[in-house]
Amino acid sequence: MILDPDFGLHVSRPDGPQSLYRAVVARSVLDLFGKVIPASEKDEAQLARREALYFLTRENGAWAESRRRLCAACEIDPDALRANILRILDGGEIVGADTRNSFGGIEIARQFWDEEQSASERAQVAREQQAKRQPTAPRQRVKASYSTIRSVVLPLLSQPRQFKDLIAATEGEFGDSMIRKVLANAVNKGEVVRNDKNHTYILAAA
Repeated sequence: MILDPDFGLHVSRPDGPQSLYRAVVARSVLDLFGKVIPASEKDEAQLARREALYFLTRENGAWAESRRRLCAACEIDPDALRANILRILDGGEIVGADTRNSFGGIEIARQFWDEEQSASERAQVAREQQAKRQPTAPRQRVKASYSTIRSVVLPLLSQPRQFKDLIAATEGEFGDSMIRKVLANAVNKGEVVRNDKNHTYILAAA
């Protein structure tokens, strides 16, 4: 299975906080390959699938850093996970899974992947042409959903961090207001503890 490090033997099934982190990674796999995504609007469902694709396949940037941190928290090899996802996107099978039900959206995911690859190739050509004429324009900030920002920010709080540390760790890809909203909601739910003395945040389970 995709997330099973002992290939079905289950001798390393996690518990506690580790199981929570692994559930986040597993959710992203289902969002990418699942036949039905739990979203009220079609556009939201497509966005969830694309964000799962970015999270699981990006090699650099905030998406890749989030994957590495989450995988480290639940003892999954992030490179092996990415390689397995790419293998499936390139035509491989999901071993031991019911692809008609749980993973009925594989072909849609592969279509998204093909579009992503084509877009990347076009963007690379455009960058090369632009570089010949003038300096490359600054990269635009990613407009991500609340759930995506939450999945990036919370794993960063396995150790105490100030707000400015979170901005630096996410490379400014998410808006300050949305990060503050994620922190405020997490504090209210008891998931995150705020130290008013040194203005740091940390996971309550850390």
